[in-house]
Amino acid sequence: MNILLTKTLRTSNFLKKGGILYKSFRCYEYDVIVIGGGITGTAIAKTVKENIKHASVALLEKEQDLGYHQSSHNSKVVHAGFYYRPDSLKAKLCVEGANLIYDYCDAKNIPYKKYGKVIIGTDPLDIYRLKELYKRGLQNKVAGLELLEKWNDVDLIQPNCRGIQALWSPNSGNIDWEVVTKSFGNDFKNEGGEVFFNCEVKCVREFTQPSHPLLIEDTKNNIFCAKCVIICLGLHSGSLFDSDKDDCYKNISLKVNYHLLNPKLNRFIKTNIYGMPHLDMPFLGIHISPTPDGNVLLGPSAVPALKLDGYENNAIDMHYVQNNVFSKGFALLFLKNFQSCLSQFTETVFGDVRTSALKKYFPMIAESDILPGPSAVQGQVVTNDGEFIDDFLIEVFEGSGIQKRIVNCRFIPSPGATSSLAIAQMINKEIAKLGI
Repeated sequence: MNILLTKTLRTSNFLKKGGILYKSFRCYEYDVIVIGGGITGTAIAKTVKENIKHASVALLEKEQDLGYHQSSHNSKVVHAGFYYRPDSLKAKLCVEGANLIYDYCDAKNIPYKKYGKVIIGTDPLDIYRLKELYKRGLQNKVAGLELLEKWNDVDLIQPNCRGIQALWSPNSGNIDWEVVTKSFGNDFKNEGGEVFFNCEVKCVREFTQPSHPLLIEDTKNNIFCAKCVIICLGLHSGSLFDSDKDDCYKNISLKVNYHLLNPKLNRFIKTNIYGMPHLDMPFLGIHISPTPDGNVLLGPSAVPALKLDGYENNAIDMHYVQNNVFSKGFALLFLKNFQSCLSQFTETVFGDVRTSALKKYFPMIAESDILPGPSAVQGQVVTNDGEFIDDFLIEVFEGSGIQKRIVNCRFIPSPGATSSLAIAQMINKEIAKLGI
C-alpha cells in the first residue's frame, strides 16, 4: 500500500511540512504506529494489537522482512538475568522476559534448547566476581542459580572445561531469535495489524490534526498519521526527531565477529560456557555457545565498525566516523578502557590470541578447530563523558511537544531479545493509559 502525494500550488486540503505544501490524496491514519520491525518493535506491535483490539496498529519496517538486523545477528542465547544490577530495567525485564519467551515458544511449538550456562572463574578475582554475580542473581530472583564451589560439580555439567569455581544457570537457553521475531509478526497480522515493508521513515513531526497529532514521512514521501508512535530503531535509534536528551549521547556500532567450532568437537559442548565478565562493562566476555541448529559459536570479539550498520569489512561511512567514532565521548571511553579495547583488537586480528582465550576455559580447542563464522553489528550508546549506557533506555512520553505522544526505545541492547515480551507488556500498559 502506498500513499500518492503531489506538490501543488493550490492551498486546499494541504499538509504543510517544513514550509513545503503537499496535497495528499490519502493520509493513512492509525491509532498506534510502531517504527522498526526488529524483535522489540514486532513484540510491541503484537502485544498492543492483542490487548487493545479496537486500536488500528501499523508496523513500519525499512527492510523487506522482519528481524533483518540485530534480531537475526546474535549469539542466540536466552539470558536468565543474573548479570544485571538489581535496580535496573535489564534485571527486571530479563527475568520476566525469559519466562515469557519460554512459555510463548512452548505455545507456538518454536524449538529452543535449555542448555543452561556455566560462568567459569579461573583466579581469585574471578571468584570474588562470581560471588557478586550470584548475589545479583538471587536479588533478581533468577530461577535455579547455583554457585559451584567444588569443581567436580562443574565437571558433571560440562566435562573437559577448566577453572576453579563456576556459577550454574539452568534457566539460560538457546533459540533462533529470527524465528521468534517472525512468529511475533504473524501474530500481529493475524490480529489485524498492518505491516509496511521497504518503508524507511525519515522524520516524525507534529501535525495540526488534533485527533492524530503525529505525522510520519518516509523516504518515498508516504505519509502516516498517528495518535501515538513507538520508535524501535535499534542501531539507528535517536535519528528521527530531536529529543531533549539526545545531545548527551552518541550511537556507536561494534563489528562483532563470531567463529564456529569444528563440528567434530560439538558433541563435547553440553552447555553455554562463559568466561567471567567485567562487572562494570556491558559485555559478557568470551563464550562457547551451542545453537539450536547443532553448531557451536565461539567468541565474540568486537572492534568499532566504520558504519552504523557496517556488516561488511569494507563498509565505511565517513560522516558516521567523523561524528561518532571520532567523538569526544568515544575517545574518552577508549582511553578509560584501553586494556580491554586492546584485548578485543588482538583477539580479532591474531588467531593464536583468540585460541589462547578459548583454551583458558576449554583446553581441547586447537587453533585448527576455530572456523570462520557469522558477523554481527552490536549497538552501544556512549555519553559525552565517555561512559557506556549500561541499562535499557526507554523514554515513555517524556519531554515536551510531540514527545508527549512518543515512546522512544532509545537503547535496547542485550538482553533485549530475551526481554522483548516483557518490554512490550510494560509499554502496552502505558499506551492503554492514553485511552486510545
